[in-house]
Amino acid sequence: MCDKCFTEEIKSFPHHEEFEKFDCELTKKIANDKSIKMGKFINTAWKDTGYQIYECIACGQLWKLSTSDYVGGRQFLRLKK
Repeated sequence: MCDKCFTEEIKSFPHHEEFEKFDCELTKKIANDKSIKMGKFINTAWKDTGYQIYECIACGQLWKLSTSDYVGGRQFLRLKK
């Protein structure tokens, strides 16, 4: 983790507005700052559910953004290097 990517995990987004704010910050880091690159999407056994892998260009930290129709089921977690 570093200041170019994120300094802490987000174990849940209880409200849609919190997720939208985070999504804007992540998109900025990908598109404008170019400090994060998007990796592959992994499907899970549940319909329309999976997670996206992201990697910090500066420190190499991998992140996992779980997707779910259920807002409280979304998470942004650090993966072990």
